[in-house]
This record gives sequence, structure tokens and C-alpha cells, in this order.
Amino acid sequence: MDAPGSLSKLKWPLGVVLGLAAAIAVMPLLGGDKPKPQSTVGRTLSDCDGALHELVIQYTPGSADIVEAAYRDFLRQLPDAVTVHVVVRERADFDELARTVGATKCRLNPVVVTHDITCWARDRWLALHPAGESRAITVLSPQGEVGADSWPGRKGDEKVGESLSGAVADITAVRSELYFDGGDFVCDNETAFVTPNVRKRNLQVTVQTEAELIERLEQVLGLKVVLLKTELDHHAGMYMMTLGKRRVMVGDPRMTRALLTPEQAASLPLKGGPDFSDATAAKFDTVADQCRAAGYEVIRVPQAPGGDGRTYITYVNVILDERDGKRVTYMPNINGADVLNRAAAEVWQQAGYEVRPVNCTGCYTYFGSLRCLVSVLRRG
Repeated sequence: MDAPGSLSKLKWPLGVVLGLAAAIAVMPLLGGDKPKPQSTVGRTLSDCDGALHELVIQYTPGSADIVEAAYRDFLRQLPDAVTVHVVVRERADFDELARTVGATKCRLNPVVVTHDITCWARDRWLALHPAGESRAITVLSPQGEVGADSWPGRKGDEKVGESLSGAVADITAVRSELYFDGGDFVCDNETAFVTPNVRKRNLQVTVQTEAELIERLEQVLGLKVVLLKTELDHHAGMYMMTLGKRRVMVGDPRMTRALLTPEQAASLPLKGGPDFSDATAAKFDTVADQCRAAGYEVIRVPQAPGGDGRTYITYVNVILDERDGKRVTYMPNINGADVLNRAAAEVWQQAGYEVRPVNCTGCYTYFGSLRCLVSVLRRG
């Protein structure tokens, strides 16, 4: 069943979506030598490979306290080759954000929509590469949004994919029959690491077995799928990130506990105080172990989970860029966590990245960070 508000021409059966996403090889027609058309849909965009080219953020005046500092730091550091599409309800909202951010090298492009939105751009859709001679990015939206029935902004977020396709060149919007958030996936060019929440939302609803779910995801994403087993109830980008070259970075509360004095730990701005218990640390270790089992080198980085189980000071919720032979991480920084900010930057630098800090103090208490606010639409 299609989510409300989807356009009739975009109500594709799942079988069609899967067939396209598989990027089938060209095959000769029976009885002739004329090839069949090649699929125009390729694999899901990597989080770590290729140069940033087009990004999407969402802004509402009501979210200013959450996003302004992060947007200001992030947008001012982006290179001039990047275009950022800013989804807003009114042109005046875009102008307000542009004044707040100030001068940027990157180009800001307003996308005015006719429906409510939140500021959380990452969860709305997944971007799939064009294939063959196509230039069109496929924006794949989930069947529906969590909380849409009680949260008008989240209800409006269901329509962002279609709105982008009507406003930005070379975008095709498709709605999946699967339930997911964009934040449930962390990908490189080979593997998609997928949160257990995707299993919970789809098993016995859209698929009957876990094997069927993995098969469908691999067809849609064009990648090998590792369905994570961790008990961490969060989006994948809150506790891990791919780095390319079969490497991943995973948060480690034990590293944080070793870095801080008891007084420093108690002063961390976390709801419920920090949770450095062995039980919580083991949940992060489960992620690291599963990544190693999938053939990946694992790099650990300090992470501070809050006692509420949802608030994280995390340094893997990043946006990565790769251009001119250099890798860059736009890494969250949190006021009052200077020791951790410095230690995390050193880990990223040792992994071969230039670190560009982004102040995420305004958004992390809302259970998200930089990557949750930014969706990558196209890489070079």
C-alpha cells in the first residue's frame, strides 16, 4: 500500500523497483541482436567514497536552536563544488537561514514545498546511483514515516522525496513497500550495514522471513547486506561509520571511560549522566565483532552514551568527503566535551582524514547529530 501523498505515477510495484535496482546486464532480445535497455538505477550511494556534489538539508524557523550552529559550521566549510538544496516551507525561511549562516563557498538552493517538514533530512530517503547512460539519481522513500500519525512535520516528511524530484533536475522519486529510515543504513561501495530496526518494522509485515528481507534489501540497494545484531536502539550512523578500503569506525564507551576522570565524566552534558557500564559497552562491541566477521578492519573511537539510552556524544555521525586525493571528515564537536573532541579528532587523523569540526551542541540532545541533519544526494 502506498503512503498517503505519493504521486500516482510513482506507485511502482516492489517487483519493478527491485528489478531496476538490480541494474541488470544488457541481454540480446530473442530472435534479434538488438539489446534490451539497461537499468537506469545503480547501487546505493556510499557514505565514504567519492566527492560530495549535492546535499539536502531541511530547515524550519522552529528548529533554529537545534540546527543553526551545526549548519553554520558545516556549510561555511564546504567547497565551492558542492550544491546544498535547502528544503523549506517558505522562501522567507531560506532567506533567514542564509542570513544566519553568512557567506559560503558552496551554493545554497532553496526548495520550497507545500507540506510540513522537520529538520531531520537523513531519514527521508536513500539515494541510488544512476546506471548506464542515465544521469538521474533515484530517491527511494520508505512506505511510511514513524510517528507520522501524531507528528505533522513527520507526516509531511513522507513527501520530501517526491518534492525533490519536482524541483531538482535529474531526480526520479520512487516509493518502496519496505519500512525504513535513511539513518538505518551505513554503506560503502560494497556493503550496507543495516540496523535491527529494519527487521522489526518489516518482519511479518512486508516480508515473512529474515532471509527474504535480506534478499530484497540486496536487490534494492545493489550491495551486500549485513543485518546488525546489536541491541543498541539507534540509527546505525550514531554508533558506526564506513571509512572505505574495508574499514569501519565504531564507537567505544570504554575508551571514553579510560580518558576521563570521574569528575570529568560526571560533568559531561548527557541526560541521565554517562553510561559506561560493561553491559552497554558490550552492545558496541557486538557491532565491532560483526564488522570484523564481515571482513572489515575496525577502528574504535571514543563515544559517550547517556543514561537515558538515547542521548549520545558520538563522533561517527559524520559527513565524509573524498576529493583531490584527500579525505575529509566533518566531525561533530560538543561544548563541554573538549577532552573527547580532541581524542576523537586524533583517531580520525590517524585514519587518514582531515578533521573539520562542526558544533552539534544544539542537536545532540534531540538524539541526533550532523549526519542526521544532512542527506547526500549525489557524489562525484
